[in-house]
Formats: sequence, C-alpha cells, structure tokens
Amino acid sequence: MSIKIVYRDIEINSETENISRLGAYVEIDKELPLGSGVNIILEIPAYKEDLSLSGKIKCKATIFRSHLARELNYKKYYGTGIFFTDFYKPAYKNKLSDYIDFLILQEEQGIKEDLKHWKKKRTVAKNMIEAQKIKIKQDDYQTESIDLLKQVLARLEEIRRLLKSQKKTK
Repeated sequence: MSIKIVYRDIEINSETENISRLGAYVEIDKELPLGSGVNIILEIPAYKEDLSLSGKIKCKATIFRSHLARELNYKKYYGTGIFFTDFYKPAYKNKLSDYIDFLILQEEQGIKEDLKHWKKKRTVAKNMIEAQKIKIKQDDYQTESIDLLKQVLARLEEIRRLLKSQKKTK
C-alpha cells in the first residue's frame, strides 16, 4: 500500500513491501538513522463496499532497521523496518487492524486454493502413473502372449513336419 514517511523536513513516498499491525517494511531511496522518529501516512485502498474502511491513516513510528537492499542505475535503495508507536486516532489503529485481517483472510484463501490445485495435480499425476503401470502390464501381457503364440506356432510347425515326414515314409 502507499506510504509516506516524514522525517524532519524530508518526505519519502513509497509502497510497503510487507505490513502488519505493528509495523511495515519498505524500500526507500534515503537512508534513515536507526531509532529515528518519523511520521507515517498510510493509504488503505478500498477493499470492501464500505469506503469508510479505506483512506489515510496517520501514526508515529520508529526506524528499527535500515540496510542497503539494492542499487539500480547507481541509485541506492534501503530496506527500512518501521515500528508503529502511536496512532493519531484510535480509529486509525482499528482501520489498519481490519485491513490486516482482510489481507490475512485473502492469504489464507489463496493458500487453500493453491493447496486444492496442488492436490488435484497430485491426483492427476497419480492417476497417470497408475495408467502407465497398467499400460506396462498390458504391454508385458501382449509380449508374453506373442511369445507364447510363437512357441505354439513353432510347435505346430514341428508337428506339421513330423506328419509330413510320416506320410512320405508310408
């Protein structure tokens, strides 16, 4: 979600990479000192028909992590951990909590769907393996049948030769 970090007279706009009721992780193009107090403005997107659940949330926070995350075209981006310390209104905390609950529910549903698809793929794979085993057994049976028929044919040919030779001797 959109996040604005205000540190002294610096405003940094970014997107959260990860968020919880206690804080957030963002990548920003400024390195903020550990332990710094900042003001945060989060923008909760509309996720339900009740639009009062979306909108801006303002809180105070502390920077508890800052490390070089990546460089892109000579520009540095810092992985920054933010701990929410105080919400300007209790309703802001509740609004964030409701949104986090929604995100958790979405994630759980996604995991359940993924698990269902995985189980279906596993069942299909097992069925394919069983069908392959049956085909192999059928192929083995056909091979054995052909070998047996060849033996029978050879024996019949031997009998025909014997009968033919007996006719000649009579």
